[in-house]
Amino acid sequence: MNDVIVSIRIPKPLLSEIKRLVEKGYYMDTSEGIRSIVRDSWTKFENPELEELKKLREDIKKELKKKTEKIIRREVIEELEKIKEMIKEESLSK
Repeated sequence: MNDVIVSIRIPKPLLSEIKRLVEKGYYMDTSEGIRSIVRDSWTKFENPELEELKKLREDIKKELKKKTEKIIRREVIEELEKIKEMIKEESLSK
């Protein structure tokens, strides 16, 4: 593949955000960040169905995570209630 140098004009705040992501380690450098953004946008344009599937997958993950968190929260509350009852019974038996 032959690389081509392209000059682009982008708003300063966008460039600052990309540089911030580079500093956080999301991208190796600014050019890689811009290439990644362009690649993602191109994929969305070329394969809208694939992009919709990705969005659906993320939505499902989020819902599963919420459900899992609710289950864990409920189990913790149940365990705390059991502990509370044990303490109550111990204090009554003394």
